[in-house]
Amino acid sequence: MGYVKFLGTAGARFVVARQLRYSAGTWIELSGTQLLLDPGPGTLLRCRKVRPALDPGKLAGVVLSHKHLDHSTDVNIMVEAMAESGRKKRGVLLAPGDALDGDDPVVLKYVRPFLERIERLEEGTTYRVNEVEIRPVRHVHGVETYGLILDSSEGRVGFVVDTKFTPELPERYAGCDLLVLNVVRREWSPDVDHLSLPEAIEIVKGVKPKLAVLTHFGMTMLRGKPWELAAQISEKIGIPVIAASDGLTVETAQWS
Repeated sequence: MGYVKFLGTAGARFVVARQLRYSAGTWIELSGTQLLLDPGPGTLLRCRKVRPALDPGKLAGVVLSHKHLDHSTDVNIMVEAMAESGRKKRGVLLAPGDALDGDDPVVLKYVRPFLERIERLEEGTTYRVNEVEIRPVRHVHGVETYGLILDSSEGRVGFVVDTKFTPELPERYAGCDLLVLNVVRREWSPDVDHLSLPEAIEIVKGVKPKLAVLTHFGMTMLRGKPWELAAQISEKIGIPVIAASDGLTVETAQWS
């Protein structure tokens, strides 16, 4: 049975710096293929500390949505661990071009030979890692950023990562059975390239997933008790919505 496990749910820099929520990535298993999305600070530690522990040596790939530190700090150590400390050449890395190239890349050159292949994310291209097809969705954020749609025999899973709201987002994630949304702020602000809660609700209403999960919380969301906010949204719009907590596992049966 597939699942999505939230190793961490911290969103804003203040929440990450104070570790009010863990800032580790999201571990995904679909159709027997294990992937890691956005390994932020503490990901390797969280993999070893959760129960049952997660083995990076079983990963088929690591995916970066963008290079901001709360999404990429542990990418190098996770690539090395996936390759069993570099003893094996294995695994795939999917990442935006600016995370790999230019003046400020986040993926170190010394770990790159450990990988079977590196793919630069581009909208309009479909990538395959074992039994999972991955389609990137270009987002509006401070750096090159992609949301992700994962298709497998266990359904379609969408990750609406950091982004400014745009009206076409619900259409872009159409057909997702499970929709995960990064919701940093409770209220809308014109100066922040992150989703607010009202904008996330609009996306959920447009997509109509079987289950929506809110994550990546900033301070205003934490103060608002995201589990209570999610319950209120579910009752209001008639679509199951839950708030992720550190360590939460959402299994295929919950969205199939």
